[in-house]
Amino acid sequence: MEGYVNKYSNYPTGTPAQIIQTLGGNNPQRYVFLNINVLKFDSQNECLDPWGTPFKINFPTTNCFIIASAGPDKIWDTKDDITFNSVSNDFVKP
Repeated sequence: MEGYVNKYSNYPTGTPAQIIQTLGGNNPQRYVFLNINVLKFDSQNECLDPWGTPFKINFPTTNCFIIASAGPDKIWDTKDDITFNSVSNDFVKP
């Protein structure tokens, strides 16, 4: 994400699937910020976490992003959810 911001001065927009595709090279200069060949996708082209659940990507402010996984139980808002917050630059649990 930060590489994209450094190049284009803003975060990519769209659904999580569109954001992943943008980072994977579907951007004006075809620059690859993320190697999507190593990722798994569902039939709706959503990027999946290691347990097969689509990631959530949110931009709560103009200078912050959050990427979340439902975790091993595949249920959102439980204690095994995994969240990366760009402000703290760390993985956190709810």
